[in-house]
Amino acid sequence: MEITNEIAKHHSKKSRERTHARRDHRRRGESNKSKRSPRSQEATGTSPPPTRAGPWESAQSRAKVRSILTPLLFGLAFTGGLVFSSPLSEILLYRGSPLERIVVQGASALTPNVIAQGLDIEEGRFLDTLDPGKLRDAIKNEPWIESIRSLRLPGGTLIVSVVERKAVARWLSDRSGELTLIDVRGEPFSARIEPGGPLPLVLGGLDEDARLPASAIEILEALRRYVILADDPTQITLHLPEPTDAHADRTAHTDHAEAHPHDLQSGYVLQIGEQGPRALLGKSFLKQRVARLAALLESEESRRTGARLIDLRYADRAVLRVEPVSG
Repeated sequence: MEITNEIAKHHSKKSRERTHARRDHRRRGESNKSKRSPRSQEATGTSPPPTRAGPWESAQSRAKVRSILTPLLFGLAFTGGLVFSSPLSEILLYRGSPLERIVVQGASALTPNVIAQGLDIEEGRFLDTLDPGKLRDAIKNEPWIESIRSLRLPGGTLIVSVVERKAVARWLSDRSGELTLIDVRGEPFSARIEPGGPLPLVLGGLDEDARLPASAIEILEALRRYVILADDPTQITLHLPEPTDAHADRTAHTDHAEAHPHDLQSGYVLQIGEQGPRALLGKSFLKQRVARLAALLESEESRRTGARLIDLRYADRAVLRVEPVSG
């Protein structure tokens, strides 16, 4: 029994050694396969199995798609809102709402009642039937109105905002004798004089563009800076320079140039009141000369001497004359 047992042990040991040898051989073969280069795989026609994306890579792809689609969809929604919201809001807010009040903004020369009447809106009109374009057309014939905007509000309110033309002077044409107004751009416009308030008077012809020259506008703006000249603008008359041909025609019938000491050929002439002095401003440095004129009129010397003519065309002095000025 003992011998049998030793032989069994010997056979069992041999069997285990062969099993371990086969296992080591398989491991070495698998290791050699895993160490093969891509070139050897291409030569043998084998390719590695495709790898499947993990959950992290899939989440990143979805996030990238969302980052592209989200602003695109938002832009489309916003554009659609702009296109469809205005008509829809008008239907919802204004339909069936009667006009109850008109609020006028920006009116100073004209009264709100005059502007509201010019809109020509029937009483009881519904807000959704008011066309801003037709409102502008209804009041465009009013010379004082330069532009108009309107806004409808829920509750029956119509807000009308106007920009009025600002008149700076009255102009008396030499040819027609018609009295019109001049705005800040020098353009004449025929409108009621009273809404413009007290304004200086301008005599003479306009330039080739049918406008008051820019230098004349400069004088009118400078007059408003000094109380003694702006206290009563209706007492101020600005004579425009005469054209050369008009001056030649007038002097041809004049024996003495002294008969017209306010010679318009020499530039602008400012008349202060019917009995006040005439100021010769010339054609340059007009703002400075208006300032010098205001200083002279406020001084005791000019009041004491009773100057009838003030010549400001000199750079270093002003010449005052007391004799009556004819013409």
